[in-house]
Amino acid sequence: MSISALVPMDGLAGYRFLQRTRDQQEYLIAQTPMSQRLQTAFKERIGSIDTPAQLVNDRELLEVALGAFGLSSDIDSKFFIQKVLEEGTTDSTALANKLSDQRYQDFSKAFGFGDRTTPRTKLSGFADEILSQFKSASFEVSVGDQDESLRIALNADRMLEEIASSDDTSRIKWLSIIGNEPLLELVQGALGLPDGVTQLDLDRQVEIYEEKLSRQMGIDIDGLTDSEHRDKLIERYLIRASVDSFDTSSPGALALTLLSG
Repeated sequence: MSISALVPMDGLAGYRFLQRTRDQQEYLIAQTPMSQRLQTAFKERIGSIDTPAQLVNDRELLEVALGAFGLSSDIDSKFFIQKVLEEGTTDSTALANKLSDQRYQDFSKAFGFGDRTTPRTKLSGFADEILSQFKSASFEVSVGDQDESLRIALNADRMLEEIASSDDTSRIKWLSIIGNEPLLELVQGALGLPDGVTQLDLDRQVEIYEEKLSRQMGIDIDGLTDSEHRDKLIERYLIRASVDSFDTSSPGALALTLLSG
């Protein structure tokens, strides 16, 4: 039996509903036979995986591994994923470091095949770590099947806290956001920035995001460790996304535009 996320409303009201019901809905989706089968396979077999080749040739394990990082669309790109894992992230010339999407670096680093003498698959808590991410991501995917903007919002609340609370410099934190397509879409939308910003030099992009966040919300990126600030940023994104989904000449769109500031 398949269970989909319950999304009775769109926009900000839908997001508030999902916030309230997330734990219960995530649990129910994780209990479906397909999810249980994948979770059991991962728990039982991931500890025996020594190489990227072994991982990519076990489709059930690969489905969980990629799903945990929002990379499920790469399930049939076995050679590409194997290379991402084999080269790791410590060498600046590694494939994961050349890709614009930060998720490939996070994925490669999490498994540690190219960065460590012994991969992280051998750690006792590794399976639970990845499965926790997989269950969260599976819920977000189910929401996204019905409303992509809500999926982006849910993912952002989880990821922005992780990035903002890291020990990295402000520049590295911004680069992590710029390199993550869903996060970038949310931040650009929330701050009212055009897509053309991504064509600028990376340092200039960081300057623009820092300036806009400070001017519009009175915080720097470290301020996003505060749930109230993250919530406000997400709220701005959802309001603007609602505006974009309306005919801009309609009275409803005008009201939303005024609310979004």
